[in-house]
Amino acid sequence: MLSMIRAELFRIAKSRYSLFYAIVFFVIAAATPFALWLHGVWPAFAETGFVEVPAEPLPSLQLYGVSFLGGSFAAMGVGVSVSELVAEDFKFGYVKNLVQARGGRTSYAVAVVACALLIAAATTLFGMLVVEGALRLQGYAPVPPSAAEGLQWFIQAVLCCAAYATVAALVAIATKSEVVAVFAAIFLGGGTVESVCKLVLANIPGIPAALRDCLDGYLATDLATLAQGAICDPMAYVQAGATMLVVGVACVLVMRRRSLG
Repeated sequence: MLSMIRAELFRIAKSRYSLFYAIVFFVIAAATPFALWLHGVWPAFAETGFVEVPAEPLPSLQLYGVSFLGGSFAAMGVGVSVSELVAEDFKFGYVKNLVQARGGRTSYAVAVVACALLIAAATTLFGMLVVEGALRLQGYAPVPPSAAEGLQWFIQAVLCCAAYATVAALVAIATKSEVVAVFAAIFLGGGTVESVCKLVLANIPGIPAALRDCLDGYLATDLATLAQGAICDPMAYVQAGATMLVVGVACVLVMRRRSLG
C-alpha cells in the first residue's frame, strides 16, 4: 500500500500539471496581498473602494480564507488535481501496472484517498505561505492565530478539500473520463452540487426535516466558515472524515468490478 502511495506521489512530482497547478494557485493566493499593496501605493485604486482596509490589522486566518478558500478555489483545485491523476491512470494504462499485486485494487483506492489528503495539505500550506510571505514583504503584519486555532483551521481546510477531491476521484474511477471527472471536481468543489441537492430536498413534500436539512451544515458551509477565518465546530471533522471513508469504500467496490481495459 505504501509503495502504491509512493508511486502516485512520484507521478505527481514529475507531472507537468503539478508545475502549472502551483503557478496558477500562486497567482490566485497572491491576488489579495497584491490588491492590498495596490491600495497603499496607488491612490486611484484606493478610491475605487475595491479593497477596504480597516485601521486595525486583519487576522491571518481571515486573509488566508479570502485569498484562496473563498470562491472555492482550493477545493476545486485539489479536486481537479486528484481527478486528473486518476483519469490519467486509466487513460494511459498506468493503473493496469499499479494493481497487479494481490489486493492491488484496494490499495489503489486507499492511495487515491491518501493522495487527496496530501495534495490538499500541500495546497493549503502553500497558500498560507504565499499569503503570509507576500504580506510581510510589503510590511503588512496580520494578526497571527494561536497555535491551536491555526492547526484547527489548517486541518479542517485540508479535510474539506480532500473530501470533495475523493468524490471527484470516485467519478473518475467510475467513468474513466477525464472531462467528466474535471467537471465533477469543479461543480463539487464549488458547492453547486450541494446547492442543487438542498434545493431538491427543500421542495419534496412530506420529507422528514432531518433529511431535508441534512446538507445545511455540510462541506460547503464549512468551507464558507473557514473562508471567513473562523473555525468550524467539531462536526466538520466528522462530516469530512465520514465522506472520505464512505467514498473510499465506494472506490474499492467500483475498482473490484471495473474493467481496467
